[in-house]
Amino acid sequence: MNEKANILIVDDEMGPRESMRMILSPYHNVYAAESGARGIELLSQIPFDLVTLDLKMPGIPGIKVLEKIKEHDPDIEAIIVTGYGSMDTAVEGLRLGAFDYISKPFDVSHILSLVKRALERRHAKLKLRQLKTDFLSNVSHELRTPISVVVGFVYLLLNQVIGKLTEEQQRVLEKVYRNSEELLELVDNVLCMTSINAGESLVLHEEFEVGSTVRDILKRYEKILSAKGVSLVVQAPERIRVLSDRAKVERIFQNLLNNAAKFTLQGEITIKLHESSDRRAVHLEIADTGVGIERDQVENMFEAFKQMDTSARREFSGLGLGLTVARRLTDLLGGNLDIQSQPGIGTHVFLTLPNGLGSARNEVLQQSF
Repeated sequence: MNEKANILIVDDEMGPRESMRMILSPYHNVYAAESGARGIELLSQIPFDLVTLDLKMPGIPGIKVLEKIKEHDPDIEAIIVTGYGSMDTAVEGLRLGAFDYISKPFDVSHILSLVKRALERRHAKLKLRQLKTDFLSNVSHELRTPISVVVGFVYLLLNQVIGKLTEEQQRVLEKVYRNSEELLELVDNVLCMTSINAGESLVLHEEFEVGSTVRDILKRYEKILSAKGVSLVVQAPERIRVLSDRAKVERIFQNLLNNAAKFTLQGEITIKLHESSDRRAVHLEIADTGVGIERDQVENMFEAFKQMDTSARREFSGLGLGLTVARRLTDLLGGNLDIQSQPGIGTHVFLTLPNGLGSARNEVLQQSF
């Protein structure tokens, strides 16, 4: 609360814009935009706490700017400023999440009071967000150790390191192992998500063979897919080496393959891995004949904790974090992740990740000329 807040003033009229700047500058870091387009541009550059927004502007209207603000960060507070006294647009702004509205010409003490209360609500939201993050992180850490121990011991039992098993014991332990791994996967995704949200996820580079990484992860699903009668077609050359963050690449592959295995009940899953022609990137495609979803719902799959079927008795388990984590990690590595899907037809995943080895190789070639 002692640090100055970042406030953005969006108003096409210079007089009100500069007046607002003069009122707020002694107490806060104030930025101004003369249009809605410029305001939206500044959103991606500066972490704003509060936006004062004129509703009646040429180009992009204030309501559309407010929608963009809330899409960018729903906890940014907004105060609507209008000189037209239009209750309809003001109410529409409040419906979209604005803190309050004020009419031009505005009273200085009223503005300062309104901004103070809006920032107090902003800080309360940020504190609650941090508490949620800390809670998820702490709970996940506490759960991960005992679950890892269970998975480890069951693995030893299944491989009959400790002693021989009957067929019935083998079947029971396989189910325990499968469910324990699924639970560990959920915990790891929660930890990964909280780390990304907290800005604590660093990118570490090492050289590794990406094809073997894909094949190692696939081994986890061979029995499950075989039991469902799902065929697995793999085209992953061994010669492709990359320079990237191995742990994050493995997590992305794991989540994408897990999603395909979970939602494919029959047919086949095809995995293709190849390099780009300039060897600066690697491409992974996963095509399945699973349940699929409507095209207009694809982007919703990347929202945290989002399930297409939200009923308590949904057929497929999970928190809906797998694809969210995969997309966030892909963005972190500078890659691209897209999905095409159709109900009853299946899903096709397209993943592109930059290869540091290819970039370095091309730089050397360019320098040699």
